[in-house]
Amino acid sequence: MKADPIISRPERQQPAQRIVFTFVTMVAWSLWVSLWLPLITLIAWMLGLQDVYVKLVLDRSFRTASDLGLVLQMAATAVLLLGGWAFYNHLRFAGKQKRRANRLIDISEMALALDASISTAQQLRARRRTVLHFSEQGDVYLSAE
Repeated sequence: MKADPIISRPERQQPAQRIVFTFVTMVAWSLWVSLWLPLITLIAWMLGLQDVYVKLVLDRSFRTASDLGLVLQMAATAVLLLGGWAFYNHLRFAGKQKRRANRLIDISEMALALDASISTAQQLRARRRTVLHFSEQGDVYLSAE
């Protein structure tokens, strides 16, 4: 089975393909999120957020100063939670290198790890994509493509 070149070479996609794949991805994510809505609704109901919805959306007016205070409390809570999370992540990840550099291994070390010949290891390193085949005895060999 050959690998699909679109997966490893996205720059080869036509603009129409990108639009279709983007749309399909958005629909799939929307469906996935909609599966979580009952649980999110239950948690919000248990936290008493139904009252907030009734006051802010269904009434559509602020009748007292306590309603405005409730909105300000919700906004302050959201700011504190998001700001705290951002500060925590800043302390945790700031100044750290995100990825470690790969160690370049010698061809002989690579051949030894793969239990292959040095010429096979050189061919593997020279190609962008390689299809490996296995014999009945479990030996690895490359096809001439």
